[in-house]
Amino acid sequence: MDKYFYAALVLYVLFPFVKGLYTYCSPDGMKDLWCENTSSCYTNYHSKFGFDFINQCLACEAIPEWEIPLPNITYLSLDVEMESVFGTESLLVTDQSFSSSTYFRFEYADGYLTKFPRNICEFYIVFIDVSYNLFEEIGNISCLRILDTLKMNKNRVKFVSNKTFSEMPKLRYVDLSGNKISKLDFNILNYPRTNILYFYLNENNLHKLDIGNIIVPNNTFCMVSYKDNKHPIKISNSKNFNLAESNSYLCGDIDFSNVRLNIHPFMTLVTNPADLYKFVKCGKLEYRGATYNCDCTVAEFLPLKYNDFNRLFGGLLFKSTCHDPEPLRGISIKGLFYNRSLHHLMVCDVQDGCPKIGRCKCVCTSQPSTDSIIIDCSNQNCTDLPDVVPTTGHKIVLSMEGNQIQSVSSKYYFNAVKSLNLAGNPVQSFDESIGNFTNAVEIIITDHSLDSLPKSVQTLNPNVFWFGQKGIPCNCDNRWIGEWRKFKKALYPLYCSNYQNVSIEDFVSQPTDCDSKHVSLLPLYSLIPLIISLFLMWKLRHCRYDVEVIRSQFQPIDENIKRRWQTDVYISFDEDNDDVRWFVLRILDAFFRRKKISTYISCRDSLPGRTHEQNIVNNLHNCKYCLILQSSGMYDLDKSKSFTKGWNIN
Repeated sequence: MDKYFYAALVLYVLFPFVKGLYTYCSPDGMKDLWCENTSSCYTNYHSKFGFDFINQCLACEAIPEWEIPLPNITYLSLDVEMESVFGTESLLVTDQSFSSSTYFRFEYADGYLTKFPRNICEFYIVFIDVSYNLFEEIGNISCLRILDTLKMNKNRVKFVSNKTFSEMPKLRYVDLSGNKISKLDFNILNYPRTNILYFYLNENNLHKLDIGNIIVPNNTFCMVSYKDNKHPIKISNSKNFNLAESNSYLCGDIDFSNVRLNIHPFMTLVTNPADLYKFVKCGKLEYRGATYNCDCTVAEFLPLKYNDFNRLFGGLLFKSTCHDPEPLRGISIKGLFYNRSLHHLMVCDVQDGCPKIGRCKCVCTSQPSTDSIIIDCSNQNCTDLPDVVPTTGHKIVLSMEGNQIQSVSSKYYFNAVKSLNLAGNPVQSFDESIGNFTNAVEIIITDHSLDSLPKSVQTLNPNVFWFGQKGIPCNCDNRWIGEWRKFKKALYPLYCSNYQNVSIEDFVSQPTDCDSKHVSLLPLYSLIPLIISLFLMWKLRHCRYDVEVIRSQFQPIDENIKRRWQTDVYISFDEDNDDVRWFVLRILDAFFRRKKISTYISCRDSLPGRTHEQNIVNNLHNCKYCLILQSSGMYDLDKSKSFTKGWNIN
């Protein structure tokens, strides 16, 4: 009893001192860890890399509270009682008293357990070590909510589900090295409410590995290790995760020592080396003794500074070598980085989008060292440029040499073309889209049959074109080509096909009849406006009345003009003709009224007390217009009729 009292007294005295050495920290918001107050993570060397680096450093140095001698914490060991000689049934037991604040450890190494004890969920277990047993599966251990460390190395586990460690927020350390694991579910490290800081799967049987089981986006981790795997590993990115698009960051160490990989893991995450430097802020990869393909994917990151390249490709690059391609086999990554004469060998065959139409089949190769994707369609009986090319961020080198292309028409990728080789093609024409070759440094058309060039070519540098010994006709229509080349100081010659050893620049520099023809036509051109003017004047004179009528339609009526008439229109017609009378009274008069034109109709408007002839004469004088409707037989009537008065009135 006395020894427990003294032990408690010592802890009580030392507790303020112990607590003063540590500060509570939770790097992921789930784990209860303690960080040393004197940690080197706070030094200027680490601080200059920012909060993410400091947080990762502290998380990897921190220790759980049950490793600190705190007075209110007890840490006890559990014993295993075997109930089956086959290791399938067991029970955890203890003869010590414990409380709700007691943590337990369960260690049973070098045994024959095949399953965890059936009452494992009844204790607050924080540490499990069952190394060198006979487990073939981990089983359901999600009830161990406060488990911190799980060591199951050197067992017979073949598969790990992403639900195995789900809802285990305190789990910090997992070691499954030396098992027979050949398959992993996606996203084991960062399943909901899970963030494993140390994850060891060394010496296993993996053939494929998704990037989701290598990195933990937007969360810190300390070490993920797959070193000494027994087979080459093919890295993939099944979810097409992209650091730049998701604006995520990575921070943690990864170890693939002595493993052959098809691709560097980070190369599946970005397309631009600058993005890798930006989003992989801290941590490093260990590739010691690793061999992998030193193809275009590695070359993409050669523009990085060596310090960053060294951090991302492993601290000991001279121990990592290339396996493929064959010319680079055995060369260290460090040696390859500095030997620029070898960079052109770091290429990849590109299948997606590579043109293959009929007999026109191309071979596509990515060569990052020259910022190029080379599309070789030479000698393939092609009759046109490819309609589709691989999607790439590099410039296009398009070789169409030795085909049957006669006309070059617009393609969507022209502005990405760096080089176009049309040698050995009977090219007869380019369309105006030639002006879209804005990034081209060479267009080789040494065997062309051109008669001219489109005007849009003037936006380009003439030094882009290599015409060879084939020329174009030097005539007045092509004179502008010589002037353009002369103004832009073209270096490569373009000869006249109709003169021997004369360039088109020399042609425009010599006196030609193009100028005289141009001058002789000037007087004729100057007469054209005069001829047009005379024709218009003649036409207007003959149509002047039509023009006046049309003009009057657009002039407003001035109602203030003094009128000298009482009625607008006097309508004269054969009043004895029933059809004409019906037309005048029902249709014609109604039409004038809609147009607000007043009318006088004798049979309707004559005043009594006057003779019919007097009414006709007086009202004709008071009307502005007289409208006479002629009909058959009307002139055989009495001369006193209004239409005869209308004709005879002065």
